[in-house]
Amino acid sequence: MSESSGKPTAERPALGDVSDYPTEGGTDGPIIIANEFADVVIRKVETRNGMRLAIWSPRRGSRVLLDAVALDCLSYQEPELITEMLAHRPAP
Repeated sequence: MSESSGKPTAERPALGDVSDYPTEGGTDGPIIIANEFADVVIRKVETRNGMRLAIWSPRRGSRVLLDAVALDCLSYQEPELITEMLAHRPAP
């Protein structure tokens, strides 16, 4: 959130080359977020059960589809919960 206005702000992803990330069923994207520790590819996908956010980790080869209820649940979690989850490194 912006400090002064209290309104959420969004960063627009940089435009780049077309990648070989999975695109099946996607309607937008992908958005790639990466740093020296991890990289994820995020896409909005339409499934037979409705719209989902697909989050894919190329390094781990894992993928999760989250619906609006799951994303809403994430939005009201305390930052300490995320820190606690990061403390438990998943097996490769």
